[in-house]
Amino acid sequence: MMVIGRYGVRAAALLAAVFLAGVSPAAAVSDQRTIVIDPGHGGLDVGAKGKFGSVEKDVDLAISLKLKALIEQSQSYRVVLTRDKDLDVSLENRAAIANNNDALVFLSIHVNGSFRKKARGSETFFMSLNATDEESRKLAYQENREAALDKSIAGDGKDDIKMILWDMAQSAYIKQSSQLAELIQAQLNSLLGTENRGIKQADFVVLRGVACPAVLVEAAFISNPEEEQKLVDESFQNNVAQAVYTGLMRFLSVYGKN
Repeated sequence: MMVIGRYGVRAAALLAAVFLAGVSPAAAVSDQRTIVIDPGHGGLDVGAKGKFGSVEKDVDLAISLKLKALIEQSQSYRVVLTRDKDLDVSLENRAAIANNNDALVFLSIHVNGSFRKKARGSETFFMSLNATDEESRKLAYQENREAALDKSIAGDGKDDIKMILWDMAQSAYIKQSSQLAELIQAQLNSLLGTENRGIKQADFVVLRGVACPAVLVEAAFISNPEEEQKLVDESFQNNVAQAVYTGLMRFLSVYGKN
């Protein structure tokens, strides 16, 4: 097993990212303090759908724009969105955007969907090749369908190497990602009044290859008619953005100078 010293961890993660997501080495060593926000889905990929016609991609973007505004209004961090309009952005390109901007943290913003109409609540994920439970595995599978199509076209010979590099890129930040997820989830519980579904792990492609602490937030279930109505309400969206912001700032108060 490769042993990496304290000061080589980020370098190893960035090296993995170079091969995985096309990040240029020059960009990877930038000193800019940047937060990357990733509004889920977009373009032809609408994400989960609600009973009343709402679609996930629109809610994801609305919350992400509010979160960006919150950070820019009160902090000196540079904020980059993986998309700022209704566009298709591949999962690997989302990771590349984070790495090319030397992201301090990566926040992927989503709302949930389920065949169970009574499914409700918020949850926050961080990367693991092994899912916390079967429901988490299925959710990651749904989110990863685009990457699965790309993989079916690519040759099999590179798959094992890619898995090792993905693991290197994110495993260096597993502890920090889990702490970021915990802080954000605590705020979601406090501000939203939704059911606490907890902190979970799953194999989300969008989190692989990101060379920084990275989480995926599922704010509520758009497939639940009651929560769908909340998700399209601007005040609820503001609360989601505020919850993520507060959790993020508490995290950065400890790790922001690292």
